[in-house]
Amino acid sequence: MIRFISLIVSVMSLGVFTINRTPAPTTPTEVVSEVIEKDDFDTNILHVQFCGDTLPLHQSTVAKRYQKAVQFYDHPSFQRSRANTKKKMKQIENILKSHGIPSDFKYIPYIESAMNAGAVSPKGAAGYWQFMPATAQGLGLVVNDQIDERKDLVKSTKAAAKYLKWLYRELGNWTLVAAAYNAGPNKIIQRMDQQDKDSYFALHLNGETSKYVYRLVAVKEWINQPERSLEWSKVETISKVASYLKRKRDAADVAQALLIASAR
Repeated sequence: MIRFISLIVSVMSLGVFTINRTPAPTTPTEVVSEVIEKDDFDTNILHVQFCGDTLPLHQSTVAKRYQKAVQFYDHPSFQRSRANTKKKMKQIENILKSHGIPSDFKYIPYIESAMNAGAVSPKGAAGYWQFMPATAQGLGLVVNDQIDERKDLVKSTKAAAKYLKWLYRELGNWTLVAAAYNAGPNKIIQRMDQQDKDSYFALHLNGETSKYVYRLVAVKEWINQPERSLEWSKVETISKVASYLKRKRDAADVAQALLIASAR
């Protein structure tokens, strides 16, 4: 009874009931909708997706990791680099599309090599997609003392599409595919089996891989949704998200209480 009374008080404080003659919402859905409509929080910032799946930003850990990724790319050099790679990005997108790969994977070369054909890692990975020599050769690329097709945008992207397609057959989820591109499929499968979880966002992974998908999405968002990314880069956004989600949960509790009361 005390719980029900407190929920009714919450309804009144949220503005669902009014002193004037304006009809109050009559269904649980209307209660939640009215509270949310009166909220000044921009829910658009929660609609961040990767390959058609929305990131679970209602989870505080996910929201914090995503914000760090957005802040990581919030600098002038990234803004300049993206302006110089539009033509290359279009080529990559067309090749991926022809192989049935989601266009969101076209941002991998940004975080792998900064779209630099001559990039070489300390371990020997090279080119736009940062393939190791043996992996590149296994995908049909020529890598020897005279020729290194990892540095060829078209050929290396076709090889990447082939590899991504194989990863998807192994894992069945594009977000896990992105993580596996960084860590390797065996490590991802091993972690999934050990932790009995099948979501990237729920898995405990090594430091680099735990950041990888977030950074991939952050690059995509800065390029396509700069205003939303700017909002996420602000420190106070995390507390705003948490506050909004709490109000939404409270409204849902009130709606449930009203539903129970009306059934008596």
